Amino acid sequence: MKFFKTLFSLTGLLIVIYILIGIFLNTKYPHFPMEDDHSTADYVHSWVQYFISIMFWPLSLWSPPTFTVGKWPGH
Repeated sequence: MKFFKTLFSLTGLLIVIYILIGIFLNTKYPHFPMEDDHSTADYVHSWVQYFISIMFWPLSLWSPPTFTVGKWPGH
């Protein structure tokens, strides 16, 4: 019963929005798995990667810092 209370609360709404954003960010090529001449294991692996990318989509917004090793300002 608690599951349904959470599902139809503000928390549930936020979870649905989070998942929908992940789906819309990951439904274009090459994110969406396509069935080509791959084995079944490759196809399942592609779908697993797809669902992981949906759950962790905020990581796609992160860009690594740029390091300037050995460069002095003004030189």
